[in-house]
Amino acid sequence: MSEQKQRFKKALEVVLDGVSLSTNTERRGEVGVYLLGLLIADNPNLVEKADIKTIQSIIEMADEQESPAFRL
Repeated sequence: MSEQKQRFKKALEVVLDGVSLSTNTERRGEVGVYLLGLLIADNPNLVEKADIKTIQSIIEMADEQESPAFRL
C-alpha cells in the first residue's frame, strides 16, 4: 500500500474516532462528513465514488452511537 493511501486510511480512522468519541453531540456527524469531503478533495484518486456513500453511512452510524468518552 502506498504511503499516500496509508495516510488517507489513517485520516479516515481519525475522522471516525473523532465522530464516535466526541462529547459534542451537536452536528458531529455533519462535521465528520465535511472532513471526509476535504480528504476526498485532497485525494480524489484514492476512493471510488461508490465507496464515498458507504463511508458517509459509516460516519453517520458512528454519530448515532453514544460516545464512550469520559464525561465530567
